[in-house]
Order: sequence, then C-alpha cells, then structure tokens
Amino acid sequence: MIKSDLPSTISTHIFHSLRQKIIEGELQPGKALREEEIREKHGSSRGPIRESLRLLLQTGLVEHQPRKGFRVRHYNPLDIKQIYELRANLEAQVIDDLTGRDLTPLTASLKEICERMNGFYAQNNRKSYFTENECFHGEIILFANNRILLEIMDYVNEVSLPVRYRLLGDALPSRRSLTYHETIVELLEQGNIEKAKYATKHHILENINRAVAAYSKDQIFSGINK
Repeated sequence: MIKSDLPSTISTHIFHSLRQKIIEGELQPGKALREEEIREKHGSSRGPIRESLRLLLQTGLVEHQPRKGFRVRHYNPLDIKQIYELRANLEAQVIDDLTGRDLTPLTASLKEICERMNGFYAQNNRKSYFTENECFHGEIILFANNRILLEIMDYVNEVSLPVRYRLLGDALPSRRSLTYHETIVELLEQGNIEKAKYATKHHILENINRAVAAYSKDQIFSGINK
C-alpha cells in the first residue's frame, strides 16, 4: 500500500499531490501531465517533477506514450471488469492465507477501523471514509504476511483506486462497504475462512457493473467520455 507518511523529498511531495488529485478526479482520465504546468503549481525543478511522474507510472495511475508524454490513465469497461475480477481472486487468496492463524489482533484492529468508518459515514465524509476503507483491506493484506502477494496487490489496488473512489460517490449513502466489512470481521472471529473468502469475492464482483456505470457517468459529466 502507498504510505501516507509525510513526504521526505520534493519529488514524493509532488507524487502524493498528483496521486490524490488523480484518485479523487480533480485530474481527469486522459489529462496530459505537462512538466511546465506541474512546475508552475509546485515551484519545482525538472528533476523532481520527472521523478514524481516516474513514480506515478509505476503505480499504474498514469500512462506514457513516446512523443505524447504522461497522461492520467483512462479505464474502459473491460479494464474495470478485469481489475475487479483480479482483485476478487487476490483478496480471496489473502483471506485463505489467514487459515490456522490467531486472528484476535487482526479482528481487534479491523473493528477499530469499522468504528472510524461508521463515524465518517454518519458525517458523509467521503474522503476519510474511503481512506479507512483502504486501511481495512490493507490491514488484512499485511497480516497475511505473504510478501509476493502483497507486492502484486499493491499494484492492483493502486490502479483500481480512481474507479473505486467514483463508485463510492454513489454507494456511500447505502453503507454497503461498511456492512460488508462488519460481516468479514464477524466471520474471521468465528474462524470461518471459507465463508469469509466467499463474502469477499461476492462483494467485489457484485460491484463490477456499478463501478462501470459510476465511472462512465463521471466521464460523461466531465465531457471526456471515450
């Protein structure tokens, strides 16, 4: 997972700023990321700007084409379907890796996250709710302690964030994500790994059509649907 610690260099400061704007839709899909514009906003030299763009390229949030430069990634319906299917299978594998473990520390931490989510839900605080949602999934992944799986999921989760943030804009009032999280905690407390795996896959896969619709609507409203 991308760490939320305070950036220690100019390039990481620019990286985190651009990353957040991409996830939240301030920098729309297909938007060209020009060095001159970034320099005007951040007052940085060319080196840190190029490094920040390179870091964004590694996350999958931007794309690069020769002679065209960097652009914010655009997702078509097939992209979204494939991302969600991959996340469903990977997160089910994460749950499976919890088999036979003492999950008491994990469930205690997850309950705290759910409490914070519930507070942000009551406030209709989309940004903080979304951040805690990522913390919930990240906590399980870290606890599973599968280094290779963690590295793979880092990329898959990161590249999915802009789509999931748009979906949350539609789904937040329904409390769906929080209800699912509470179910997962209950199943993990019971040691029912199989049901937790099923619930995880089902929750992710049932969101595919909603995610496609939410993302497509957002692009239409922005006047850049492709």
